[in-house]
Amino acid sequence: MTNIGKIISQAIRQFQPAAEDVEELTKIATEIKGLVSHYLSPKITNVVFGGSFAKGTWLKDDVDIDIFIKIDRRVPDREFELLGKQIGLQSLKGRKPYLRYSDHPYVEALIDGYRINIVPCYDVVKGKWLSAADRSPFHTDYVRKNLNNDQRNHVRLLKKFLKSIGIYGADIATEGFSGYVAEIMILKYGTFESVVQAISKIGAENTLISASKPVEFNQPNFQSQLIIIDPIDHRRNLGRAISPESVGKFILAARRFLAEPSFDFFIKKGKKISRNYGSLYPNLLIVEFQYKMRSPDVIWGQLKRSLNAISRQLDLANFKVIRSTSATDEKKKAVLAFLLESLTVPSYTQKNGPKIFMRRETDNFISRNYDKSLIMWIDSEMRVKGLVKRKITNAKHYLKLLLTERIEYTGITKGLVGDIQKSFRIYTGDNEELKGIAKNAINDLVASDQHIF
Repeated sequence: MTNIGKIISQAIRQFQPAAEDVEELTKIATEIKGLVSHYLSPKITNVVFGGSFAKGTWLKDDVDIDIFIKIDRRVPDREFELLGKQIGLQSLKGRKPYLRYSDHPYVEALIDGYRINIVPCYDVVKGKWLSAADRSPFHTDYVRKNLNNDQRNHVRLLKKFLKSIGIYGADIATEGFSGYVAEIMILKYGTFESVVQAISKIGAENTLISASKPVEFNQPNFQSQLIIIDPIDHRRNLGRAISPESVGKFILAARRFLAEPSFDFFIKKGKKISRNYGSLYPNLLIVEFQYKMRSPDVIWGQLKRSLNAISRQLDLANFKVIRSTSATDEKKKAVLAFLLESLTVPSYTQKNGPKIFMRRETDNFISRNYDKSLIMWIDSEMRVKGLVKRKITNAKHYLKLLLTERIEYTGITKGLVGDIQKSFRIYTGDNEELKGIAKNAINDLVASDQHIF
């Protein structure tokens, strides 16, 4: 047996759930499903298990029990949402249930350390989807029919590998690989080692992964680093939810695992902070604010869009953004953090005009810039140029301007504008003690992934 084979055998033994774990989880799941099943009616056609519990691919330290309420497809969308909430909250009454939101609201509770999700979906025929959750029971059936017991253990290994490098989960915060994608990969390649081998050899963007021969597949319509075909809906690309960064991390981690196989690749490690991280602190720009409570998916989506918008504005003003990140406690606090090449820019900037042969454009450039230029000249390429004094040379001051007078024009998502205006504060990494989510965000910016580098 190869070294990799020994490591995989060891990992399977360690991560395979014990019989008592299966028994305990099954008992809780069956009890809750029974409570939900009390609401069966002409409108509620069935109650079924879904997710990793139903497919037998769950991880001991990360398992959800998904229970799907199948609702008659003739029920209107508003009533569909209401039924899902009412049944979920009533079934979990006394267990502190709370609402979560995806495309539709669903109910969640923690019972003995296990997350219980009660999710509404329409009772539809394959391909006639009415809600985002309608595919899930079909996913469950497909995986249960096609995965054998050995492959279920290899799914667990792949999930642990993805978790260890921080790219497991299709939620907006992670933008990584879902449990279903891990199952599809094992179905495609057969074993964990074969998946890692295949990923390590990816040599181009838009690589196609399909566990079944795709029908109606049109590659130009699928723009993502990995194109992963959903076997129960060939028009759906599962890779769209995976960020380029997550794909890149997977490829590099796969290459390193094959070059230096170790059981450590199944254990999550902290990031390796740069030895000279202190020298980066003066170039860290942080925005901290509070927001009104909303679902994690909503706030993460708003933060990421706003982070990208502010990064573009900083770059346009010549404050080069090297890395940026966002963080939230998912309750009321949020942080946007930027690592800049420099917190300041020179007092003067050069404006480049057209070549003088372009008469109209040259005249327009001169008329627009002459009064505000200290000097104007023609360079060796026969272009008109001007030297202009910058109004703002400090990124902290520029960001304050963006978040006050120009906030409506920055591209910050409208849902955050009011929150930011009410409570934001801006500081740099060297003028205030970093703590809480701000410290976590900064550690992400000045750290390297130990499993990859």
